[in-house]
Amino acid sequence: MKIKLPTIFLIICIILYPTSFGIGESAPFKPGAKRKLTVNLSLRYESEHTLQAAYAYLLAAQESNGSWNNDPAITSLVLYGLTLESPIRSGDKIDKAIEKGFAYVKKYVNPDGGIYAEKYKNYTTAVCLLAFSEAGKPEYKSIIDNAKEFLISFQLDEGEYITPKHPYYGGIGYGGDDRPDLSNTQLALEAIKSAEIYEAKDKSGPAKKAEKDKSEREEYWRKALVFLSRTQNLKSINDMPYATDDGGFIYETGHYNDERSHSYGSMTYAGMKSLLFAGVDPNDIRIQKAYAWICRNYTVEENPGFGTVSLYYYLMTATKCLAVMGEEVITDSQGIRHFWREDFLKKIISLQHEDGYWVNANGRYWENIKDLATAYAMIGMKFALKDSKWSER
Repeated sequence: MKIKLPTIFLIICIILYPTSFGIGESAPFKPGAKRKLTVNLSLRYESEHTLQAAYAYLLAAQESNGSWNNDPAITSLVLYGLTLESPIRSGDKIDKAIEKGFAYVKKYVNPDGGIYAEKYKNYTTAVCLLAFSEAGKPEYKSIIDNAKEFLISFQLDEGEYITPKHPYYGGIGYGGDDRPDLSNTQLALEAIKSAEIYEAKDKSGPAKKAEKDKSEREEYWRKALVFLSRTQNLKSINDMPYATDDGGFIYETGHYNDERSHSYGSMTYAGMKSLLFAGVDPNDIRIQKAYAWICRNYTVEENPGFGTVSLYYYLMTATKCLAVMGEEVITDSQGIRHFWREDFLKKIISLQHEDGYWVNANGRYWENIKDLATAYAMIGMKFALKDSKWSER
């Protein structure tokens, strides 16, 4: 059978440019379709060396009062990173530094349940709660319970005379203001989720209280989904006039901001992670559209749509989201398959300075503070290492 020239040309085009013909595009996100892929064993060893260098830096950087940078939020991010499980053992010196760090943070536990100094009440409480929940010690139970309730109480809702029609409904901000944003909201949601995981392991509380807590949490997540819908560029669920339809997430609601009202990397990963924590079905259009945005804009070179701003925050948030998803391979818009764990590990390792720290020359959002950037990088590495398998390939 003869194959006509136009047919041959078409076949060649499909081979060379598969995505132009709808071939090679990223498949929909499907839970449970996890591929048992492995990470290069030599990269595992390189990761171990990198984390050991980071531990050495952090030991030297810890203040005599147990803090890092004399700040409870930065200290808690460091503690969270150090406490996270990984294939890399930390050692006795790090264990003592962790103990000393938690003693410092406990000084900021307030009678209202929040954990903060004077400002950024919600943000600081959220990252402190993450650290205490991850440590998981029984003696932290009351701190965890009270901090969770504090974050729930700060969610903007009818208690502040804000109705579901208001663009701020269900969100949470830094604290002390009435303007929520997705960054603070997603951190609060993750912290509350971590407290829920801690509480699920603790069976000591009375049944009636457990049932009340469950009802309260469900209501909190329901309200949070209202806010999340207004930060996602998806017209079918976002009733705000600024909404586009690319599926990504933006920083804030209620008005258009030239810089932050377009979809960008750190917020899209934060938004998708929050949807998954809230129990949204992965087949839901919100998840599918966010995942498609991630595939189209996949990169480890920058915070897509935001450049070098919040680069380490992006690397951390992306690895958290991808670990929660359970998907091992991301197929980009060119049909190229990426083993995301290896990509993120290699990138973070390449950015480490000789003395073991990370820092962003772009100082916006404080990433020029070595301890903060180092905490973000360490957390990102540990989520990339989380549940991974190793091979000699």
